[in-house]
Amino acid sequence: MIKISTFINFISFLGDWLLFSFPLYQGLMELYDYKWFLTEFNQSSKSQPKISPLYWIAPIVKIYLEKKRAVKILGDIIKNESDLRTAMSFIDKATAWYFVSLGGWLKMVSSLYEFLGELHIESVLWLIVGTVILTFLGISSAYYRINPKRQENLISKLKDD
Repeated sequence: MIKISTFINFISFLGDWLLFSFPLYQGLMELYDYKWFLTEFNQSSKSQPKISPLYWIAPIVKIYLEKKRAVKILGDIIKNESDLRTAMSFIDKATAWYFVSLGGWLKMVSSLYEFLGELHIESVLWLIVGTVILTFLGISSAYYRINPKRQENLISKLKDD
């Protein structure tokens, strides 16, 4: 028979995984609406020289140079106030969903640790393996759900019925 504490730890862990994967999915759905913006940004970024990865030796310098590069790219694609508002909305949403999903991920790791402890599995290796697998599943699930092919299949099934 399953102990109630094992069940509670399991549903807590499951809930925290959902708090990681579904905000990620929600963020991807909302950001998908800005596809044109991403396309423009990618096109414009090709004209700006990339910042060397060697700058990660001094992360503050790397971040400063990347931000400076991003501002130049934004300057190329922002034509009016409406474009500026769209860019700011995109950046704000991307940042917010990233941190919500990160918070869920951190809770998921903590809950996985507690769940493994409840099962008397004390190895850090299992925590790492479990975290990698669950992270992969969360990211894969989100990308699968926003895949246009999945949406087309669903629409064709609805039309067939």
